[in-house]
Amino acid sequence: MKKMIKFFITAIAMFLMLSGCGERGPVGPEGPRGPQGPPGPEVIPTSFEFEADLLQSNGFEYFHDIPSGIEVFDSDVVLAYVLEDYLPDPDLEVWRQLPLTEFNSSGTVLINFDYTVVDVRIFMDANYNLGSADEYSGLLIRAVHVPAGFMSNQKVMELNEAKSYAELEKILDGNIRKINKIER
Repeated sequence: MKKMIKFFITAIAMFLMLSGCGERGPVGPEGPRGPQGPPGPEVIPTSFEFEADLLQSNGFEYFHDIPSGIEVFDSDVVLAYVLEDYLPDPDLEVWRQLPLTEFNSSGTVLINFDYTVVDVRIFMDANYNLGSADEYSGLLIRAVHVPAGFMSNQKVMELNEAKSYAELEKILDGNIRKINKIER
């Protein structure tokens, strides 16, 4: 008898579970729209320019503070370019991404950069002792701050492959805000 009761309870439970699996009913009307939230932060890349002197007197390094209007987080990226040439006829600037490697009769010189959340450092390194003949004065540097919220992983890989400022603008769809532009 206990087996019969157990069987009937199990059968009724199975019947109830299977009978509840019918077609889904129609979707109800959409509810009212909520209030507009506050605007999010503007997350577009920002560029700024500065002149750097890489001289024997400053140890062939130059520090430039990141402008106060730019907040850099640990997850962000900063890229640096040096003005390599200016073509006045079509009014074109030619920017080259750092690091820059040059070969001379003494050996190999590297112009490179690093950054923190507060500054950008431009520096020279060589496989020989740098001297006054290796000095650079008035290098025009363009630094580009790219917020992490702006990028997907694919964009990060593309940014690392960009070799010129024009390529960077293309990857970022021209969305680079320029501040602190130096007039030539």
